[in-house]
Amino acid sequence: MSAYAKWWVFGPLIGLLTLANIRCQLFENNLFDTYADNDWPTVTCTDDDLIYRSADGRCNDLDIPAMGMAGVRMGRNIQPDYSYADEENLLTPNPRDVSKELLTRTDGIKEVPFLNYLAASWIQFMIHDWFEHGKRDHSDQIKVPVDGTDTHNSGDGTMPVGRTPTDTSPYASDYELTYINENTAWWDGSQIYGSDQATQDRLRSFEGGKMIVVDGKLPINPETGRADSGFTENWWIGLEMMHTLWVLEHNKVADMLAAAYPDMEDEELFQRARIINAGSMVKIHTVDWTPAILKNDILRDAMFANWRGMLPINFPRLGNPATDGIIGGPTLLEGVPFSLTEEFTAVYRMHPLLRDDLEIRDHTNHNLLENPTLPEQAFNGSTQIMANNSLTDLFYSFGHTHPGLLELNNFPTFLQNFPLEPGVPMTDLGAVDILRDRERAIPRYNEFRRQIGLKAVSDFTDITPDTELAERMRAVYNDDIEAVDVMIGSFAEGYRPPGYGFGETSFQIFIAMASRRLMADRFYTVDYTPEIYTQEGLDWIDDVTFTRLLVRNFPELAGQLENVENGFFPWDEENEWFELKVRK
Repeated sequence: MSAYAKWWVFGPLIGLLTLANIRCQLFENNLFDTYADNDWPTVTCTDDDLIYRSADGRCNDLDIPAMGMAGVRMGRNIQPDYSYADEENLLTPNPRDVSKELLTRTDGIKEVPFLNYLAASWIQFMIHDWFEHGKRDHSDQIKVPVDGTDTHNSGDGTMPVGRTPTDTSPYASDYELTYINENTAWWDGSQIYGSDQATQDRLRSFEGGKMIVVDGKLPINPETGRADSGFTENWWIGLEMMHTLWVLEHNKVADMLAAAYPDMEDEELFQRARIINAGSMVKIHTVDWTPAILKNDILRDAMFANWRGMLPINFPRLGNPATDGIIGGPTLLEGVPFSLTEEFTAVYRMHPLLRDDLEIRDHTNHNLLENPTLPEQAFNGSTQIMANNSLTDLFYSFGHTHPGLLELNNFPTFLQNFPLEPGVPMTDLGAVDILRDRERAIPRYNEFRRQIGLKAVSDFTDITPDTELAERMRAVYNDDIEAVDVMIGSFAEGYRPPGYGFGETSFQIFIAMASRRLMADRFYTVDYTPEIYTQEGLDWIDDVTFTRLLVRNFPELAGQLENVENGFFPWDEENEWFELKVRK
């Protein structure tokens, strides 16, 4: 039995200790710096950077000021000897064939019964805070062979895919391939604030510390014709809802601070509201979203331990006597500068969560208002849906809708037939996801498992108990278990603890990076103090939950959410309010 299985079988205490031990091993063996000999870019810090988060993430760490800032390299969880692109086998097996056979939804969406659709938009909202590899480079395309009848055929028998932009910086590395993260790697809300000063300034009102809101919604960017925010790639209605919610929340925090500190001026109000707002996002992800998608009591306890600890509040601890959790404790880098990693990117490929359509319903009577397809929800279509419907109805509708399971043969149809770039033929994003891992030197599934401390599998039936699926995988991969791609193997994993939305391989990276994003950030450790946040700000974060956030911004949902334990759980027929208002 794997350690992964043991921790949920043998009880809470052993489970928590097992998780802690796994995390220690991962920190010791699976954190690697892609800057050799501390050859980091040189940046300058200002006095404001000591007390506020900088726009581009610089100066969080004062010894390596460039650490985690926008424009520096992604890190690695796997050592250099196993992090190389196998160009000879880049197209073996053909990623388009793999996608068609193992990703295509054949019988409609397979739903997660214990989550609502807000959980799907939430994780994409978070990912856009963490990393972005940049615009695809079409000067040296990867040509994926397709047959003559394939709708993705560009005319030369291939589906062309632009490459990930290569790292051309002069800094030394032990890795053959490195890539730049265009976003700040810190958990700082950069998806709504931007990762550079110009973007941040464009989105601010410069009055009362607030961000620009027009009639309760995001401003429209005249260049794109859709809502404007800090990061708007891959835009759809679920993202626009989340961005709008958190901009509204920022302005509520600014109002709270202005009432508590009448002499506080715009710049300070904005900066402190920003840091409090980001802290609220982090808390909700840690103690609401994660225990929702990994619906297991031991994991829930572990996430609360990450946030505020498990011991009494006055238990003395180095760094901060108020907690034995990560928050407010010492900043810990484990001997390796912080960055988000290519492996972290690989396991957060979660497109199957997306549905092919959405029922938008009236929150007062559950009547159907419209039923847009995913293409109709995307890009500028999102702004039109926002114009047609109230945010209250949209959040209500997402709360009563389920996302897709993170499993094989559950990929959104639209994303397999995606107009990726103007002038580029239709693209299969399932095939692109597979190709990206190969291109970026992510080992195949079995080697990936070996390198992160998991046991390799010897047969396809070791991945899934579904023998029919195992045989289809065997056929696609020509009976070569070592050729299975990380995403395919991870989606196929059928031996999961109860209530787990994803499997063991993804969870292993999650254990390490979920804690590291907090432990390495001084604004969540030594600078998680009233001097930085204000006491009112710390109290605001202590009080926030996803449900309270929703009710604060959409009070019409208060009755609907009264008996919902976690705002990411389904708002279903068991809810007393739903029975009274809708079933009547």
